[in-house]
Amino acid sequence: MKEYICIVCPNGCHLCYDEVNNTCTGNKCPRGAKYAFQEFTNPKRSVTSSVRTTVKGYPVISVRTDGEINKGLVKELMEELRGVIVDHPLKLNEIVIENVLNTGVNIITTTPMEGENNNE
Repeated sequence: MKEYICIVCPNGCHLCYDEVNNTCTGNKCPRGAKYAFQEFTNPKRSVTSSVRTTVKGYPVISVRTDGEINKGLVKELMEELRGVIVDHPLKLNEIVIENVLNTGVNIITTTPMEGENNNE
């Protein structure tokens, strides 16, 4: 038996997943059972972070994945982000890294940088 706390909705159900019988108990909605199965078979995460920039007034800009990546790739992703330096102003939801780590997921901005020609 594996135990999880569901994060899909605000209920925060305490789930018990029986890997032998492939069943879930403790969920108040069907999404909880789906979440427990995914956590057991292939856990995925959304990642938020920041990357450095050379744009005046923006030492860093916040970024996130536009989808979920395998939990096992999170450390590698953070190492990848550590090496990124943005050299021009970006808009909200603009791609910083396309198809990061060949996952099909992009790294996008979560904050716009004001001023299109602010790079000094």
